Amino acid sequence: MKGRLYVSGLILIILLVAASTLLFVNKKVNVAAASTVFVNQPYYVHFSKPLDEKSIEKGKVNIKHANGKESKAVITLQQNKTSLSILHETPGDYILHIDGEAFQKSSSTSQKVEYKVIDQIEQLSTEQDLQDYFQNILNNERRNVNNRGDIKEESATVTSEASTADRVESGASHSTTNNQVEGIEEGDIVVTDGRYIYSIVDQSIMIMDAKNPQKMKQVNSISLNQNSTPIQLMIHQDMLIIIYDQYIEMKSSKSARYIGGTNMTRAAFYNIKDPANPKMIREMGQDGYMNGIRKYEDVLYMVTNKTPDYWIMTEKESVELKPYQYDSAKGEEVEPMDIGQLTILPGTMEPNYTIISAIDLKNLKDKKIETKGYLGGSSTLYMSENALYLTAFKFEMPKTLELEPSSSSEVTTSIARDMIIAPTSTNTDIFKFAISGTEIKLAATSSVSGTILNQFSMDEHNGHFRIATTDGYAWGREANSKNHLFILDENLEKVGELTDLAKGERIYSARFMGDKVYIVTFKETDPLFVIDASNASQPKVLGELKIPGFSNYLHPLDENHLVGIGYDTEVRVDEFTKEPFVITKGMKISLFDVTDFHNPKEQDMVVIGGRGTYSEVQYNHKALFRNSQYQYFGFPVSIYEGKGEHDIVYKGSGAQVYEITDEHGIQVKGDLVVPSREGEQYEDWESSINRLIYIENVLYTVSKKEVKSYDLQSFKQLGTLQIK
Repeated sequence: MKGRLYVSGLILIILLVAASTLLFVNKKVNVAAASTVFVNQPYYVHFSKPLDEKSIEKGKVNIKHANGKESKAVITLQQNKTSLSILHETPGDYILHIDGEAFQKSSSTSQKVEYKVIDQIEQLSTEQDLQDYFQNILNNERRNVNNRGDIKEESATVTSEASTADRVESGASHSTTNNQVEGIEEGDIVVTDGRYIYSIVDQSIMIMDAKNPQKMKQVNSISLNQNSTPIQLMIHQDMLIIIYDQYIEMKSSKSARYIGGTNMTRAAFYNIKDPANPKMIREMGQDGYMNGIRKYEDVLYMVTNKTPDYWIMTEKESVELKPYQYDSAKGEEVEPMDIGQLTILPGTMEPNYTIISAIDLKNLKDKKIETKGYLGGSSTLYMSENALYLTAFKFEMPKTLELEPSSSSEVTTSIARDMIIAPTSTNTDIFKFAISGTEIKLAATSSVSGTILNQFSMDEHNGHFRIATTDGYAWGREANSKNHLFILDENLEKVGELTDLAKGERIYSARFMGDKVYIVTFKETDPLFVIDASNASQPKVLGELKIPGFSNYLHPLDENHLVGIGYDTEVRVDEFTKEPFVITKGMKISLFDVTDFHNPKEQDMVVIGGRGTYSEVQYNHKALFRNSQYQYFGFPVSIYEGKGEHDIVYKGSGAQVYEITDEHGIQVKGDLVVPSREGEQYEDWESSINRLIYIENVLYTVSKKEVKSYDLQSFKQLGTLQIK
């Protein structure tokens, strides 16, 4: 019996090995491409196998019009040999033909990619158009999975995817949100109008009267509906805007096997002329999770991302593919958007929506809310006075899929490195929307190499859009990362670039200040690059500073000085591998002097606490307290110290305020950290300070539990309000 089991097991192993060999040797070529592209914008097609360098020259790759006529499109094989870029000057329907012999390792599988070149954005006209879009995505997903295990050789056709002044006594000066762009409001979790403080606490918004800092009062609160979480607040004249997230269970038919719901981002508008009695004016909502909000003058812009449950289509179930929207002016029901509100973004092949609404705050009661849905995902938002920019990551196929490994261990190693750690190549798609009041119009699209860190990686200046990216991965011995700066014109066409900065490192922070660009990269030390972008076609590095540590956030002090907030670091050597590695130590505040652009200096620095110390300001710029009168900068902080090789010890939490000037450097003015009690291992979440704000000459610290007031010069405590 044991012998039979042994033989059976041996046969099974042989069959598995044989199947694995066939899987990799006879694997088909997978193709990824979008369904539309703008005229004079590159159309990218990605393959899972490399193409021969002379495949275009030999005619193995060609493009024809849908009617069979030859096209004059310009075809370029990208450096990675697995991507083609195609440029068309004429709109129309086209077919890309790729012969099986076009690949470096010939395949009997020929390819055909159908796509459309457009000169203006096209709205969806029928429900069938929408069904077809998601069906193509499902087909491609299924094909890519099946092709990895299908050992038959056959021809394949790939269809591409397709007024406040009355309340503010004597014009009280007060805190504002730390916005990226002057005049473009971003919202925050705590805001003030100069007398009243509005703060998010769990599912409510607390309203507190701070007229008398010794005797503050909670005058009211606004409670949200069930399954709702407030995420942002804004004040516009006599209006409080509450942005919140809400999960809504959707009605379904009795025969439906799936009970679903949708996540909606809502904006509630309250009249707060009398803050003790806020009154709802209107409420609106749109499908998806919030990407960001911005307010310019009298218009609020809200951007969300939504992925419908399109996979249910495979189960032959009815599914609503259109995003939902809500407007209290039209009734209480949540309804799908009209098909005429939906558009496919050129060059996209993503199964999700970017939804943009523009709300006229000046005529809020009567004006129609403009909402549009764009098929195509987005990740990061930047906005100027005239345009809204959205970016989306585009990942190419990993190198593993291009190989024919000699052993299963090679496969495992390759997949772990290339698929999990990082794809072979990542691009960032850019979508520019021209804005004029509530009018939103897609103006241009483009794509650049690498991925961005956050919104501070982007900027618009003198008609040019600048974007800083990291290409590749910056971990391990095989780190291949490079960092780039691209400058694009108003049509998002490239006019200048600075490439291959700090190889093997990645961008940790960036700041654009007029013609100058400051970029911090890191691996073992912190290089601060000073870049001159006054000549858009030829940006150049003027100076570089290398110091221990890194800055997660850069803030302008004046035109010649920057404040950096990040971590101190130490390089150690592993006793076994003898390889260097980096450990983070305390939180670091740096003052950079860039008066001499060619020779930047760290003029002063302060390290707070030890290993484990952190502050929200390191990843959220809105947590930074600023007071220009006293040159104050502050933030919430939790302080820890290292203990031994691996442990950390909690020392206290609260906030710190520093005076930062070019004359005196960095000086602590207010240390509001409460030391830890005996046996306390970490900070109390409820009493941790979320924000620091000021009204006139009083500093307020705001937590979920309480608000405390301090004299802004002596930092003597004046009062405490317990939040109920």
